[in-house]
Amino acid sequence: MVNDPAPFVARAGKGPRILLVHGSATDLMTWSIQLASPLRERFTLIAYDRRREAASIEAHAADAAALIREAPGDVIVVGSSVGAVIALELARAWPTLVAGAVLIEPPMAASDQGTAVPAPFLEDFDRVVATQGGPAAGELFLRTVLGDAAFEQIPQAFRDRSVARWAEIRADTVALIAYRPRYDQLATVTTPTLLLGGGRSAPSFRATLDALAAVLPAARLEILPTAGHMLHVDASRSFQALLVGFADQLGR
Repeated sequence: MVNDPAPFVARAGKGPRILLVHGSATDLMTWSIQLASPLRERFTLIAYDRRREAASIEAHAADAAALIREAPGDVIVVGSSVGAVIALELARAWPTLVAGAVLIEPPMAASDQGTAVPAPFLEDFDRVVATQGGPAAGELFLRTVLGDAAFEQIPQAFRDRSVARWAEIRADTVALIAYRPRYDQLATVTTPTLLLGGGRSAPSFRATLDALAAVLPAARLEILPTAGHMLHVDASRSFQALLVGFADQLGR
């Protein structure tokens, strides 16, 4: 039994459930646009803060499964970045809980021979923590993932909140390094899956999306040309339209 899987949970709306799983350097507030959007007129939106003590992708997926079980029925699970890796593992391990999965640029290797995180990154991260402090390492992470231009466009208040989560960023990085996608087993994951990418994101994300599209039997890939890695924020209306269309296909 997983204890206290989600200390902070936000719910909005009514109807079929959509579980929103955030990525690194953020919390449930990354879904603020969706929680206040017309989506809540049709769905019950559930966003939560991932448990800091969860030490692996599998543990985070178990937390999500426990949260889903708090009410009858299955959910559409939407994951952003690391949250997308968690959503994929949830669909693999607990398929009866997941009616459909929306994966926004999961930061996994494009093959089982690759690595999710470049080898020097964690060493660089720890060196910056030791020499400049944790928030500076948090900034290093955001600049690496989003790019300098996108980082500079982040509102200062959100930027400060994000870099302050440097310890959680490190924990997510360690979990990603340890996680194995097991591409040879993904053909058994028959959950309908919508793979989403941003046209302005780093090429590595597209390589992983292409690899997943090739092996997941019920997957469809969509690229939002004007969006970056945080596409649910960058292109929120397009994202919401795709989510509604996906739900329609599932009969939700």
